[in-house]
Amino acid sequence: MSTDPFGAIYLQRRLSSEFALADHIGVRVETADDTGLVLHAPLAANANYKGTAFGGSLFSVSVLAGWAWLTRYLARESCEADVVIQESRMQYLRPVCADFRAHVCLPADVDVANFRRMLRRAARGRLGVHVEIRAGDSVATRFEGLYAAAMRPG
Repeated sequence: MSTDPFGAIYLQRRLSSEFALADHIGVRVETADDTGLVLHAPLAANANYKGTAFGGSLFSVSVLAGWAWLTRYLARESCEADVVIQESRMQYLRPVCADFRAHVCLPADVDVANFRRMLRRAARGRLGVHVEIRAGDSVATRFEGLYAAAMRPG
């Protein structure tokens, strides 16, 4: 059992309470710690008429993974800020025919430092987050999201 106050249990609660879609499509936080973040989603709740994962579900899980990673980072830094997706790009490389996982590729330390500096200076910042959807060992999609964060008043 993890003792991280901002780990999987914290993020699952946030996802479920802030995004009705997350529960509807069966998104579960598999791991969330300083080494990375992985969301799991079942094919059954996300299948299209061909029996493969619906592109919109793959996109949604990717967006949620990036949001969850940045939300966790801000919480660990005691930074009261709201996070939204601002821009995104998705590459669909192969069909997904099984349950799948969204793996966050950790941003470079210099990018995180620049993001944090902007938040301190302007109460706003943007950070790019990359996510891969994997089914088994195979990378099925690559997602690039630019997330914007704004400090909460007060």
